[in-house]
Formats: sequence, C-alpha cells, structure tokens
Amino acid sequence: MRTNNALQIIFAFFLGLVVVAFVGIGVNTFYPEPTYIDGRPEYAGWQLTTGIILLVCATIILAVSLFLPEAQGVLSNGLLLGGVFTMIYAVGITVSSNASVLRFVVVAVALAVTIAIGWLKFARRRSPVPPDGTATGTVPVDVAERLAAVERKLDALGRALQG
Repeated sequence: MRTNNALQIIFAFFLGLVVVAFVGIGVNTFYPEPTYIDGRPEYAGWQLTTGIILLVCATIILAVSLFLPEAQGVLSNGLLLGGVFTMIYAVGITVSSNASVLRFVVVAVALAVTIAIGWLKFARRRSPVPPDGTATGTVPVDVAERLAAVERKLDALGRALQG
C-alpha cells in the first residue's frame, strides 16, 4: 500500500502545533505570568525566565526528534516542527524582555542549537545505503538483482542461438 505524502505532511505539521501548544500551556501552568502590580521589572524577568525554559524544552524536543528511527519519519518530522515552533516561541518571548545581555545570550544559544540540530538532521553524512535499499546515484537493490537475472537469461539465450 502506498503512503499518502500529503496526509503525512499535514499530520507532521499538526503534531508540531500540538507540541508547541502543550509546551506553552505547560510552562504557563507551572510558571504563570505575574500580575501587573507596578512590577514591570518583575514581568521582564518572567519573560526572560520563560524564554529560557522554552529554549530548554525546544532543545529537548529537537534532540528527541533526532533519535527516532527513519521508519518513524512522520513522528520525527512532527516533533522537529514542534521543537522549531517552540524555539520560535522562546525567541519571541525573550526578545520582548528588557534584559539586553541575557536576551542576546538566549537568542545566541537558540541559534547555535538550531544550527546544530539542522546539521545533525539534514547535513551529516548518511549511511551509503538508505533503508529503502538505494544508494546515492544507484537503482534499488531489487531492481539490480532482477536486471542481473535478465542479463543471465539473455546470455544463455545468446549461447543457445549460436550453438
């Protein structure tokens, strides 16, 4: 049975949205936003702390997406999207705080994590023969075996016609 790629993409995207919602609601549940009582510095501290918590959660989610097997690509991609969305949320809430040096550090860490995860997921060397039996620039293994069988039959036919 052939898989439905469009449905897999939609599912992975939806999983990513649900992951960021889960993390965002979880952080807000256990580390709620402060009340507004002349406490703008308190609110800025909350934004920075929340951004750091979200950054750690995003990094964990992104790392988990790397360890899922290739056969679970849809789940891996959904978690990857959830981690990216959570990272965007972390950077957004951190940028809105007033702590300029710490804000820069959090965004720099987010950039480093994003580059590292992107390299590990997309740019590192893959095994020479992927799980589907193909290697870069070659045909699938079963096609090569069938072609070799056809060549043997043609050789035998050629010998029979000559002799």
